[in-house]
Amino acid sequence: MHSKSHNSLLDGITFNDYLPIDWEVLTALPSEGEQYRYHRANEELLQNLLLRNETVSQEGDEAEVVNGHEQFNRLEARLDLLLSLVTEMMTNNSHLPMQHVVTFGAYGLCVQAEDDVASLENDTLLKIRLYPDPNFPRPLILCARLVDVQAQSFTVNFCPLEESLQDQLDKYIFRQHRRAIALARKK
Repeated sequence: MHSKSHNSLLDGITFNDYLPIDWEVLTALPSEGEQYRYHRANEELLQNLLLRNETVSQEGDEAEVVNGHEQFNRLEARLDLLLSLVTEMMTNNSHLPMQHVVTFGAYGLCVQAEDDVASLENDTLLKIRLYPDPNFPRPLILCARLVDVQAQSFTVNFCPLEESLQDQLDKYIFRQHRRAIALARKK
């Protein structure tokens, strides 16, 4: 066990959340084809999560612009309702893993897990399934290497990601970090 703080092991911007997550020990990295499929699914998930959180600007003085925005807003409201209903149905039919406090960064994460870390050792490969939005039950599947194991937590660094996926993950982490700061300022 190491005495380094998990924050010093995670480079860059991070955020904390209480999220469903599970992991399994790997003896070797998945095949290139399997990693490719993980990366595509992860990219799609991150794009969807980023799109869900974007707001549409409603600036403009011209009637056509306002009218176009109104039509777009009505269509968006219908799609939001449909997405909400489908998400509710998916959530009811899926069994998410146990939630843990997670410090999530663009290159790794730290998981607070009281009794689940006893068998883990540094430099072990893990396949992590993290659900960044419990209301949207699709996991990010990331291969990672353990860099620190404490009595009640562990920290991993992600195995190298394709550039486009890393960009999406960077953007997602930054937005969540920015949101956490905004919420802290309101308190």
